[in-house]
Amino acid sequence: MAQLLPTATLSYSTSQLPEAVSSLLRQLSDTCASDQSLDLDYVRNFFSSSLGWERKDVLQNLKGQLLEPENLSTLSHHIQLQMAGKVSSFPLFFLDTYGQRVTILVHPRPLRLADGSKQISSTLSLGSDIYPTQKQSDRQRLNLLAILDKLPEFVALVTPQFTLRYINKPFREQVQLTTGDSCYYAFTGNAELSGTPTHPYLPPFDVFETGSPSFSAWKSPRSGRSYRFLSYPFTDTDGEQLILLMGLDITQLTRFQEKLAITERQYHLITNNLSLAIAVVDGQRNITAANRQFRKWFKLQNESYPVSCPPILTTLDEDGECLLDKTTSLTISDGKEHECEFSTALDGAETTFRITACPLHRTKLFSSAIILLEDITEKKKIAQRTQQMRKLEAMSTLAAGIAHEINQPLSALRLYASGLDLMVEQRGSVPTEILQERLGWILRETGTIEDIITHMRSLVRHQGSFPLQRSDVNYAVVQSLTLLQSKLETRNVSIHEELQDNLPPVLALPIQLEQIVINIVMNAAHALEDEEGRRSITITTRETDDGYVQLSIRDNGPGLKGLGEKIFDPFFTTKESGKNMGLGLALVHTFVTSWEGTITAKSPLSDNHGTLIKILLPQAPAA
Repeated sequence: MAQLLPTATLSYSTSQLPEAVSSLLRQLSDTCASDQSLDLDYVRNFFSSSLGWERKDVLQNLKGQLLEPENLSTLSHHIQLQMAGKVSSFPLFFLDTYGQRVTILVHPRPLRLADGSKQISSTLSLGSDIYPTQKQSDRQRLNLLAILDKLPEFVALVTPQFTLRYINKPFREQVQLTTGDSCYYAFTGNAELSGTPTHPYLPPFDVFETGSPSFSAWKSPRSGRSYRFLSYPFTDTDGEQLILLMGLDITQLTRFQEKLAITERQYHLITNNLSLAIAVVDGQRNITAANRQFRKWFKLQNESYPVSCPPILTTLDEDGECLLDKTTSLTISDGKEHECEFSTALDGAETTFRITACPLHRTKLFSSAIILLEDITEKKKIAQRTQQMRKLEAMSTLAAGIAHEINQPLSALRLYASGLDLMVEQRGSVPTEILQERLGWILRETGTIEDIITHMRSLVRHQGSFPLQRSDVNYAVVQSLTLLQSKLETRNVSIHEELQDNLPPVLALPIQLEQIVINIVMNAAHALEDEEGRRSITITTRETDDGYVQLSIRDNGPGLKGLGEKIFDPFFTTKESGKNMGLGLALVHTFVTSWEGTITAKSPLSDNHGTLIKILLPQAPAA
């Protein structure tokens, strides 16, 4: 409704307009100044909301359509009636932004001003069904088009001449086209055919040829964004065949797919340059993917998948199992890694592989497995050479150990024989009691030498025996303590045994296992020589939770004094020069590591006294 009070808004001049048009604009103005300057903000709001006109274009459109003969005639007639005192509503007809004819009702009414004068003020409204030119279907169509303008998706109607019958606001802003424009160039980029393309069979226009819906992708050259269109055959109300285009912005999806493709290429680049052969095997034992090394080793020429597994992986052995039975099938079944080794002829040479199967987590079930094959031929050769060097090193250490072990009894024999020789020289004879005593000492020391040589001979005899045997750690402890009993009693050392019953066997050599116990116990006994009070050595065996057997030997001596792992170095000793060659614990370390075991030493007591040597040896597999 018209406002009679002045407001600070934009104004519009009525100069050079027919009197009837100027009169209507004055009636619709919010204010009316003496210089005939009008404020038509109300008019802008009404026509932009009702007809979809841009606010900046309202006054220009309004002037142009009011000057149409039909409207100008109606308007002039009703202005004359108003001047005669006959005031009534009347219709005018305008085209909305979509080109549809819309009826607008003008409602004039007289007003009496404060000074007693009269003035006509008018308001506007959309016409109703009482006017035959405005149909209900047009109103519904207008509402529908207004809704389509608010959608984020693109919607358009394309004629067989590739012009736009309709295009919604988001689409107009993207392609800079409007109703009636040719849209061929916007989609194809073909400027030469943008006016009258000759028989284009090209998305999204192929619907004219096929009569069936189709999907197509389009990337806007203006914004660089990507869209997916559904092109659907459509018949307008006038019977013309059109294409209904409905587009969705898929820029984010496209960018994600591009990044995914880049990542996939990077993964292929990495896997194809690995020295490992990698393949994916499904539950039917088909190869569904493989890297370059796998295809090279197993002569897979075609990169199309799935393909059958190479025969080397599926050939049964004497036990009725193939390599996939031992690895992939187990992995698919329990979801854990499994591996084994095998040898085969590859390019005319015997090659050893390690095959490892890993679960492929696609669903809650494991329907496939990744297999990795590594050529370990050179590693096996290096391991064999290393093992041979270890054997030679052990033999060298053993030879030095012989001298180390018999040095003390030989020194004792020399001392006893020298004493007898001195008695004969001084007295001319040796009393029978002394002679028998000294001979007993000599016999005891020769017995010790005999025991050492017997053990060393056994060690040498078993040094090259493979494979390792199932050995009882408890039995080795008992046998060693039986041999050492007299020496320990002489040194006043007490032994405490805490041996677990039914201890699992380990993979070792029994004689070497005894030698380990002997060397560690005697080393502990030597460390206790200067200790006053109780001298004790505790030997413990137990089974661990991770498949090992633990042998622990602990004494209450002076401790390691910060020496740590140095005590296992060859020729390392804390004794005076000439008393010990420092090879006992080095020999122990060599034996333990050759059996894939570990050995550690520490001082367990709070004052850093005492020594605890702990050995872990792998349990022997079930027989």
